[in-house]
Amino acid sequence: MRISARESAVGATALATLLLASVTGCSADSDDGDSGSALLSALGALAGDTSTKQVSFLDAAEVRELSKDDPKRFASIAQPSSALLNPYQPGLLGRNFEEGQIDSAVDTDDAGHWKGSFDASAITESLKSSGYTQNDEGDQEVWSHPEGKGVSLKFSEDEISYSARDSDPMSAVTPKDGSSLADDKEFRRAAECLGDVYRADFNPLSSPNPVRLAALGQQAESAAKNTEVLCFVVKDEAAAKKLEADLRAAVSDESPKFDGTKVTIEKGDQPVVRAVVPDTAAQRPGRLILTDTELWMTAAG
Repeated sequence: MRISARESAVGATALATLLLASVTGCSADSDDGDSGSALLSALGALAGDTSTKQVSFLDAAEVRELSKDDPKRFASIAQPSSALLNPYQPGLLGRNFEEGQIDSAVDTDDAGHWKGSFDASAITESLKSSGYTQNDEGDQEVWSHPEGKGVSLKFSEDEISYSARDSDPMSAVTPKDGSSLADDKEFRRAAECLGDVYRADFNPLSSPNPVRLAALGQQAESAAKNTEVLCFVVKDEAAAKKLEADLRAAVSDESPKFDGTKVTIEKGDQPVVRAVVPDTAAQRPGRLILTDTELWMTAAG
């Protein structure tokens, strides 16, 4: 679910390559996010200097379970946002590689970390046939192209890390202690706000927008009961109150599209405005930045 630079300015997007008639509350309630521990753990695999990039997290194993009976419903959010899955550059991970081998993924536009079950021998053979060579970088065995083409990778039977950075590429996926995205204050706030999600998409915004980081998460009690969670990390309490009011107005104006939504403020040094939006069984997850973009645009515009 990649959001282009142009689209982030107006809040609209397409999902391919991270909300009513009744709105209640101004502080957290039973719909509060939890620690988002799985999400935070995934963010810990990326260096903090990627905080200016769009970031996506996917619990692919859970999506496969949810989509067994209705794959089309989850199609828009079922694929990791990764350059390694570019259909125009197939085969780098082996001819028999399948997305189903990925259990979880966290990606930016040029780096990422996957967990799953991988055929390391097939990947090695494919990389060699593509001209890649192996180099020892400290305690890492990194594969890269001698002409500086494409991505650099390190992998095992259960993990793949990759980066397309030109300089010190693997630093993007080998953060030093205390310097990962999970340690970034805004990303941590957003992840804790999202809670236990199977998909999360983060989009940093720049001044003069008072929203510093926008995030959309997907939660599901079952395949038929999906909830979308929007979290906006803002610069101060005044900005939070204004955005809360604007979101409530958008919910009311667009009724019944966002019926059942709750908008709240989570206070702190950097307040977070949270909108919890239930999807009907007929609405596809990801709609808040795919088709029903009014709430996203209210914050991003």
